[in-house]
Amino acid sequence: EAEGLSNDEIKKLVVLPQEGILTLEGFITVYQKELERGKFWGINHDLAVLGEPLDDAGLFTARYDRMYCSQKVQPTAILDFECNSPCPNEKEPSDHLPVCASFAPRA
Repeated sequence: EAEGLSNDEIKKLVVLPQEGILTLEGFITVYQKELERGKFWGINHDLAVLGEPLDDAGLFTARYDRMYCSQKVQPTAILDFECNSPCPNEKEPSDHLPVCASFAPRA
């Protein structure tokens, strides 16, 4: 299992079977791991390359990443980031926008 590894480290772990043939079970496992890691765009890309693109639902504009805190602290500042083009892109190198907040202890 590759818990806690970066995507580059995970890619280094991927090797073809000795026979050079990926079984159906192995193929399914690759896509299951992609889904588990939230890499939906990878599957979308592969389907598009094969001529079976998924319907374009438009630019996802909702907030996906979140921060949580206990009732012992309160937020004092929250920075909201927006991007009007699909990420990653030239301005945003990740598919996740930053989530940033400051907290202070509650009195």
